Order: sequence, then structure tokens, then C-alpha cells
Amino acid sequence: IIIRWHKLFKGTILSHKFLQGERLDSAQQTFLNKDIEQFRERLASISWFMRVLNESIARKANKEDNCTGRFWEGRFKSQALLDEAALAACMAYVDL
Repeated sequence: IIIRWHKLFKGTILSHKFLQGERLDSAQQTFLNKDIEQFRERLASISWFMRVLNESIARKANKEDNCTGRFWEGRFKSQALLDEAALAACMAYVDL
């Protein structure tokens, strides 16, 4: 689990120590066991995978566009359609 996690993420100080063969005391081992359980849950979660994937895409897109924030931020807005002309224009836009 730790090796797989390290292929995708930095890991923790304890996980690095463990992989380097350093001896951990009982308190450190307890913390590492909790980390491993969390790593296991996240590696098996499609929701976590999608979160990480979306974050990666957003960082690249923001770098290209020289902006910050969520990837879809500002791309979708609500606007009141106050008259028939606005409604027709909106319907034509959506129909495209």
C-alpha cells in the first residue's frame, strides 16, 4: 500500500522512514498504521481518484490561463431572463 501511495503522492515522514528500513517505535508504528489505512481507503475510492484528477487538470488549466481558482469558476452563471427577447436569445443559445 505504501509503495503504491508513493507512486502517486509524497507520503509522510513515517512512510518514508519505513520504506528506508528505519526502525519505528510503537507510537510511530501506530501513526503509520493509521496512515496506511487511510492510504488504502483512498486508493480504493473512485471519488478520491476523481478529486485528484480534477485538481491536476485545474492546476494545468489555471497555469495556462494565468489565473487561480476552481476550474469551472466563472464559466457558468445564472442570469434573469426578463423579457421575451432575452428568453428567445437564451433558447437559441442552448439549442446550439
